[in-house]
Amino acid sequence: MALFQGRIARSVTAAALAAAGAHAVMKFIPSSLQTFNLMQSSVAILALASLAVLVVAHHSRNGQLLTQTQEEMILIGAFGLTWFAILIALRAFRQRTVDPGLAAQTDLVSATQAGRTGNELAREPGLTAGRFPYPCSSDSVYCVVEDGSSSPSKRRIETDVMKLLMSDYEVNLVNDSMQEFYVRFYGPAETPFAGGVWKIHVELPDQYPFKSPSIGFMNKIFHPNIDELSGSVCLDVINQTWSPMFDMINIFEVFLPQLLRYPNPNDPLNGEAAALLMRHPKDYDAKVKEYVQRFATKEAADAAVDKDDDDDDDEEMSDIGSISEDDDA
Repeated sequence: MALFQGRIARSVTAAALAAAGAHAVMKFIPSSLQTFNLMQSSVAILALASLAVLVVAHHSRNGQLLTQTQEEMILIGAFGLTWFAILIALRAFRQRTVDPGLAAQTDLVSATQAGRTGNELAREPGLTAGRFPYPCSSDSVYCVVEDGSSSPSKRRIETDVMKLLMSDYEVNLVNDSMQEFYVRFYGPAETPFAGGVWKIHVELPDQYPFKSPSIGFMNKIFHPNIDELSGSVCLDVINQTWSPMFDMINIFEVFLPQLLRYPNPNDPLNGEAAALLMRHPKDYDAKVKEYVQRFATKEAADAAVDKDDDDDDDEEMSDIGSISEDDDA
């Protein structure tokens, strides 16, 4: 018997329910997702739908291994997945073509709840006050104003840094610049670094995300791929891992925890740590814990940033002094 024969009404009802389910699930997809992520999801869902259709076709050619009802339900499910993928693709298209002036507005209600007035927001560069529903989510305090004339790299920097600012991480911008900032980072559990607190200095190049960020630990850490004096993370290690698909959240949720869990002693910046890890792993763990207790406390992390600020001030004063001496000469 042909599929759906004699059961048209029931099949149409099931298909309508599948489409309605797709619309319902769309309400749970956050509007903060980037266009690229939405398109990836759409393609993946279409692949699942195609797989379901291929399963039915395969069974039809090679014997009736599924009942007619099961085949019909699989095809209706594939229709629902296809409908869902189309909805995601439409949202991605709208998000890509939305007017930048409207897309960059802040939800005034949530900003007021955060103790900030619309006038305060309007005075800040890159932020304006208003109430526009898309793509700014209804619970967003900030939403980046994207100037239509700005470069894709600059827009990507603003987007990624704003996501980091709205996350649970403690972030401090340097001179209100989105290309340089500090982030408080905690050592991953079940490692010798557990319990440690570090201030991470991040600088984003103008070519970001096609060029990897510069990452450094402000307070000391004992690790083969991190310079003990400067705190810089080995560029080779970053470049081997970095992809333009990554963002700042990935750095602190994936890259740094993985770096601390799985150091690479074959490409060291700290030769002592690399040698100790390869020859005496237990002694390496003990020294890591010693450094955590001495240099990776909350107070040490805050003091490291304060010291860096003082050094910058001293350097600026030194430059001013040099200029004055030149003028006197």
